[in-house]
Amino acid sequence: MDLLQVALIFLILLLSIFLAITGVQVFLILRDLKKALDKLNRVLNSGEKIAEDIERPITAASNLVTSLGNSAKAATDAATKAISGAVKKSPPKKRFYKRSL
Repeated sequence: MDLLQVALIFLILLLSIFLAITGVQVFLILRDLKKALDKLNRVLNSGEKIAEDIERPITAASNLVTSLGNSAKAATDAATKAISGAVKKSPPKKRFYKRSL
């Protein structure tokens, strides 16, 4: 065998080893990235659950205040009608003259 052939075989083996090591490193990096993304997904899901748990009582309180406001408005409307019905308005006075501009 020639010296050039031996050198080329050595370089090919060396590059193959480096490529295999690089492939393993990329695999390990992608595995760690998947673990980190799974953790982030769990954190976001728990945050969403917390937000939903906070939203429920606030929605209930909002509905309660709205219904109280509606019933208070209905009560004031009924009271206004009762008072206006009790106080009779006098009919408007008729004019004895024509209005001129």
